[in-house]
Amino acid sequence: MTIIVNFDLTNNVMKTTKKRVFITGASGFTGSHLARRLLKEDWEVHILIRPSSDMWRLKGVESQLKKHTGNLRDFKKLKNIIQKVKPNGIFHLAVANISSGVTSSAQEAILDNLVGTANLVDASLDINYDFFVNTGSFLEYGVKKKAIKETDQSNPPEIYSITKLASELYCASAAKKENKPIVTIRPFTAFGPTRQKGRLTYEIITKALMGADINLSSPKISRDFIYVKDIVSLYIKLAKKAKKFKGETFNAGSGKSTTIGELLDIVMRETKSKSKIKWGSHKGANYDSDIWQADMRKTRKLLQWKPEYSLKQGLRETIAWYKK
Repeated sequence: MTIIVNFDLTNNVMKTTKKRVFITGASGFTGSHLARRLLKEDWEVHILIRPSSDMWRLKGVESQLKKHTGNLRDFKKLKNIIQKVKPNGIFHLAVANISSGVTSSAQEAILDNLVGTANLVDASLDINYDFFVNTGSFLEYGVKKKAIKETDQSNPPEIYSITKLASELYCASAAKKENKPIVTIRPFTAFGPTRQKGRLTYEIITKALMGADINLSSPKISRDFIYVKDIVSLYIKLAKKAKKFKGETFNAGSGKSTTIGELLDIVMRETKSKSKIKWGSHKGANYDSDIWQADMRKTRKLLQWKPEYSLKQGLRETIAWYKK
């Protein structure tokens, strides 16, 4: 439900107001898809952007967005923005810059991920919102040898995942202490249209379409791939149930472990590519493992949610987008 109905007793008329949502990280991969979906569902979408934010992913809908320039590190300005918007809900997707598992610096990761998240939580404490969905990361778990449950011990391997875990704990604490509908989603490996250069699916698909050599580490390395449209649907589902699960964390994955070799086979068939595969020519990530798999039982049971797209369906849509 995205419409609030108010009655103007003076003039005896009924007024309708769109529900307002506040999104951080809306210019990013998942955030841009979420913003577009909410616009289609007739939300009034407010986004927090930096002066340097690249808005290319929101081309065509940018004029429909209510943009606020600011920084999560600046508590005073952030609170002023939140007080002005008075959102019915908050989606927090902004993170420190990260590429292939490497952040720009430890200090920036701490400021953007931990301090920024704490500032957003604190700046909105007196707002009577319906939901606050925080974004965690599957990297918080560390490498495991089986499907990962939300209750498994976390063992983050580097500063990015350390700060993501710390910000998640801050959110959970605030949810319980302040009785706020704050929940966290832990996405696994997302893919889809607008994924940026350097990411695995971008590199495989674009090289395959060009017939160029594809440099990869090992065909045995695994990921739990989830199509971005499915993640967006889960964000929205979680928002609707946030009041029931205050402080809880939910995995966002397909629930299946897929090797890079299996992923490559699908892409090569779908693109009919003649690219040469060079295994061992690319350095892997420090969290590479033969099994990365989300245990999705909690998410499916409590949220009544499951992915709509298979890996092949998601890749077909992604390949079609890159062809354009």
